[in-house]
Amino acid sequence: MKSRFELIIFDWDGTLSDSVGHITDLMIQSFILHNIKPPTRGEVADILGIKLSQAFDILLREKDQSASESILNSYINLYNKNCNTLKLFDGVELGIKELFRSGYKIAIATGGGRNYLDSCLKQTSIKDNISITKTSDDCFSKPHPQMCKEIMDELIIEPEKSILIGDSIHDLQMAKNAGIASLAVTYGAHNKDALSVYSPIGFVDHANLIFDWIRRHG
Repeated sequence: MKSRFELIIFDWDGTLSDSVGHITDLMIQSFILHNIKPPTRGEVADILGIKLSQAFDILLREKDQSASESILNSYINLYNKNCNTLKLFDGVELGIKELFRSGYKIAIATGGGRNYLDSCLKQTSIKDNISITKTSDDCFSKPHPQMCKEIMDELIIEPEKSILIGDSIHDLQMAKNAGIASLAVTYGAHNKDALSVYSPIGFVDHANLIFDWIRRHG
């Protein structure tokens, strides 16, 4: 039976990489270092997925906007000191390799930067299974559809044959803006109620279930 989809675009943090808690902790620490009241974990969750500089501007609304660049740099320094903590969710490496062997094109679209994503992928065994990656250094930040559209254009795959899989409202809104289907994962930044606003065609609550879902529906 011919597959419904040919291209699967994954978000990175909170979808493939178990990094949301780690990133949140470091963002909160970066505020504390500058004696500025840190955001709540929920406030951090709401900006995960968009470009870092924009994220810190949002988190500093009604606070000291002039500190945005300093706090961002503190976060980057903290991350670089703790960058050996990469952990993919259980089942991701095997699942990605199975998709690759099955003939799917696999892409990553992340709000992180180019150096960040490349460094992360080098620590995994899936780097060679990824056809193309897009970051916030290459394209407009989510939820702008540029990442998805450039991936489809470069791989010559139509929107109706493409699906995005992500854990944040920014991921799903980007998919909607690009005119492609989305699958929502509920174990990352946002819960099912928040994600349902963007009409994903399915929900999964564990990374292993992504690949079961694709086998059944993709």
